[in-house]
Amino acid sequence: MDSGRVYGAVFGAAAADAVGSSFEGLMPDDTRVPQMTGGGQFSLAPGEVTDDTLMMLALLETYAECGCFSRTRFLSKMVVTIREKPKTFGNTTRTLASLVEQGCYPQAAAGVVHRLFGSRTNGSVMRTLPVGITACSAEAAAAQARRVSSFTHADAEAGDACAAVSSAVYSLLHGASKEDVLAAVPAKYLEGELYPSVDALEATRCAFCIFRDAESYSDAVKAACCLGGDTDTIGAIAGGMCGALYGIDAVPVEWCEMLDVKKRIESVVAQILC
Repeated sequence: MDSGRVYGAVFGAAAADAVGSSFEGLMPDDTRVPQMTGGGQFSLAPGEVTDDTLMMLALLETYAECGCFSRTRFLSKMVVTIREKPKTFGNTTRTLASLVEQGCYPQAAAGVVHRLFGSRTNGSVMRTLPVGITACSAEAAAAQARRVSSFTHADAEAGDACAAVSSAVYSLLHGASKEDVLAAVPAKYLEGELYPSVDALEATRCAFCIFRDAESYSDAVKAACCLGGDTDTIGAIAGGMCGALYGIDAVPVEWCEMLDVKKRIESVVAQILC
């Protein structure tokens, strides 16, 4: 596994998240110029990341610290993260964290949240990148991604989306070409009109189509920003895949330097690569 691609995947996801957050919730606009200016509906500082990156790092740190996925460690990190930086989290994850914090069994809590709000959302897809980084095969990545997704998102469509992204990331990090990766992606993520919503299927379709059509990492981030809607999450998913394909050198240095989680990313990726 190429270390430059691993750094590219993690920094690529985080940078696209921070850039995309400035345009979240807006209508499509092809004239947008991606910049790490902050602002947006959450009034973030330049370089500040959203729940997309915070949850992705919580999962990656879980793997680094435990050597495998630990539901207890991950959910503990999730609760602490939401307590410390709650403003970008949605109802699904926020409610789940509250139930877990009060002693509810995680699988039962996921079921409650699913009945209350539905859980066919992109909240588990946004964080699934570490599964592809740590898996031993594309098939294992898909299976593990569904399992990890289910602890917060009971909906099968969310699990399928995580499986598709995680297996693609695994393949990219191990040298597969874009063409080979796309050939293995289920058709539902590459066909149909693009709706940049929080729906797991729709957001993942947007991310895969952006990945397919982009000729560079920067192309992918611009496409996500111009698409509007859930720009930070779609950008993070597509940016992570493009970072895994093109490597860390493709991610603008100034964006990496501005990230408020830069040192945290460097530390956890170094642990993973040991």
